[in-house]
Amino acid sequence: MSGKKAGIAVGAGVAAAAGIAFYGAQVPTAQIYGRTVCREPGAGRKLCLTYDDGPNPAWTPQLLDLLDQHDAKATFFLIGKWSEREPELIREVVARGHAIGNHTFTHPTMPAKSDQRIREELDACREAVESAGVTFSTIAGRMLMRPPYGRRRPGTLRVLKEKGYLGITWSITGYDWRPHTTADAITRRCLKAGEGDIILLHDGFDQHPAFDRHRSVETTKNLLEHYRPQGYDFVTVPHLVEAAGTGSRYAA
Repeated sequence: MSGKKAGIAVGAGVAAAAGIAFYGAQVPTAQIYGRTVCREPGAGRKLCLTYDDGPNPAWTPQLLDLLDQHDAKATFFLIGKWSEREPELIREVVARGHAIGNHTFTHPTMPAKSDQRIREELDACREAVESAGVTFSTIAGRMLMRPPYGRRRPGTLRVLKEKGYLGITWSITGYDWRPHTTADAITRRCLKAGEGDIILLHDGFDQHPAFDRHRSVETTKNLLEHYRPQGYDFVTVPHLVEAAGTGSRYAA
C-alpha cells in the first residue's frame, strides 16, 4: 500500500472511531457504552412521559393536575439546586404516584467532568431530594438517573453503577427546549411515539428556577388527549420496565 493510500486508510479509521464515539456519547438510544433504559417495546400500549430540570413552582403543579385529570403517571428528573428550594413540591410529585430520578445538582455536561465531580453532583442532588423526605425511584434496586442532555461516556456509566444508579434516556423528544418552537411543533414530533416509547419533555430549566414551560404543558395535554382514547396508558419508567418484564437486564 502506498503512503498516500495508507494515510487515507488511517484517516478513515480515525473518522470512523470518532463517529462511533460521538454516537455512543450523544445519541440517547445508543447502548455501545453500556445499557440504559431508552425504550421498552415489549411493554405493549404504554408510554412514558418524562420531565427534566424541575421542580418548577410555576409549571410542575399544572402538569400534576393535568396528569391526574387523565389518570396518567410520569417520571420527573430533578435538579438538586431547585429541589432544595421546593421540598413540598417534590413531596407532592411523589404523593401523586409519580416516579422521580436524579438529574444532578447543577446540570453539567457529564462527559466533560471528572469522575469525582460526577460523584459530587449525584450525591448533592440525592441529599437535596432526601432532605425533603422522599427517595429516588428504582429499577432492579438501582436509582433512576438521567444524564444532562443525555450525554455520557464509559466513565459516566461506570460511576452511575458504582453509586447505585441506572441511566435513563429516551426514544422520542419534542425539542421543547428550543426557544422559538411552538406547542404544535413539539406535539407533532412527539406523536411519532408508539408502544413502549419514552418521551422527553421539560418542566424546568437549569438556568432559571421558574422558567416558562407553558408549551410543555400544552404538549402534554395534546398527547394525553391523542393517545388515551387509543387505549394507551401513561406510566412511570419503572412501571414500563416491569410491564415489559425486562428488569433483570438492568440489575447491577
